[in-house]
Amino acid sequence: MKQAIRVTVFVAALCGIVFPALLTLFGQLLVPDKAEGSLVQENGKFIGSELIAQPFTSKQYFHGRPSAVDQLAGASAGDNLAASNPKLGTKMAELQKQNQVDGASLPDDALVTSGSGFDPHISVDYALVQAKRIATARDLSREEVRKLITKEAGTHDYVNVLRLNLALDRSKS
Repeated sequence: MKQAIRVTVFVAALCGIVFPALLTLFGQLLVPDKAEGSLVQENGKFIGSELIAQPFTSKQYFHGRPSAVDQLAGASAGDNLAASNPKLGTKMAELQKQNQVDGASLPDDALVTSGSGFDPHISVDYALVQAKRIATARDLSREEVRKLITKEAGTHDYVNVLRLNLALDRSKS
């Protein structure tokens, strides 16, 4: 019995204290920015994380993916609607109607929620669909907004919404 208790205490200490401490140490040494949560600062003030979506609702900003939990950090979840569920089709049709721009079809990431509800990225296609609204709200040309999207996306087919909105704020408006 004593040996079982010793083994249990040893394994608990190893898995609950030693391993997490080593993992934290290696994270801090090898990738400190990621270990700190990829926090974004603007003028010395923390404004968000590159890894967690934030709700942007103003017409002047790019909007992220729909979220089943409204990007509330304490409630990570998807909507868990299967493709065969009629509620998913109804929900997608409502989102399409609410967000339709220039008669264009919206890309999938504008119509379905992310698995966690915190996806910080949108596709370049979804960003481009929003360009007219943002250009109008900020009195910019659509081409200026499109160039900004392309610049922020780089070689990727997606863009970080927080970074894109910060770049938009830094551009002339």
